[in-house]
Amino acid sequence: MRGTKKEINLYEYGDYRVFLRDWFAQTKKVYRSFSLRAFSKRAGFKSPNFFKLVMDGERNLTEVSLVKFLTGLRLNKEEQEFFRNLVFFTQAKTHDEKNLFYRRLLQSREFGHLRPLEKVQYEFYGTWYHSVIRELITSPQFDGTPEWLAHQINPPILPAQAEKSLVLLEKLGLIEKTGARSWKQTNALISTGPEVASLTLMNYHQHLLGLSREMLPIIPSAQRDISSLTLGIPHEKLPMLKIKIQTFRREILKFISLEEHPDTVVLLNIQMYPVTQIGGDAS
Repeated sequence: MRGTKKEINLYEYGDYRVFLRDWFAQTKKVYRSFSLRAFSKRAGFKSPNFFKLVMDGERNLTEVSLVKFLTGLRLNKEEQEFFRNLVFFTQAKTHDEKNLFYRRLLQSREFGHLRPLEKVQYEFYGTWYHSVIRELITSPQFDGTPEWLAHQINPPILPAQAEKSLVLLEKLGLIEKTGARSWKQTNALISTGPEVASLTLMNYHQHLLGLSREMLPIIPSAQRDISSLTLGIPHEKLPMLKIKIQTFRREILKFISLEEHPDTVVLLNIQMYPVTQIGGDAS
């Protein structure tokens, strides 16, 4: 970007307000006379305080004010498109909106160059069977082929999808090759930035819930255990209930981690959330 000696790289940001704060601070370091009033005059705003209100999250950008910001920031054409999508991603009120604008951010070549793993992380959480395939490669029956993996998964997927999943898991460092047709799991963890962590995890859970709706009617009762509890509980005990669920989850993981030759992959979904007004407050 133009205007500073040490450039602020727009494509490193997942929140446009953080970018604005850094951009303003850096510009003021280089040009001591630069001010909120100077930016407002350059952008065509009457109020010298609007930039600060937006930067501090007290005001949102609209289509009209966004155009003025693009002028004031002096972005090139590619940067303008990225900044526009970043604004609407940051300001999105619904999960679907956030998904839409994040997918547009991922289309930026510069963004992909600087944050190559973010796209595959997003893809991992957007498809339910990647984690299943990661478990299946440890099976002693696994012959190393995508065809075997595809055949084992229910509901079925295509061998091409299984092969693509292996490539993605390797890119993320979640599996690694030990031979021509053998793989092993690694202890790598997926870590997304704070701006997209909730988005990717929400995608993952939505996919699992959709899969549950699809599979429940066709799985024999002997192979499933579905239960539901409707509990009356004081609001102040909700955090304690959440801790008990987390403890149970860790116990399950510890129990399963002792198995060296798994031959079945299961999904365990535990859901707990209030379905009444918090604390009985219906106001």
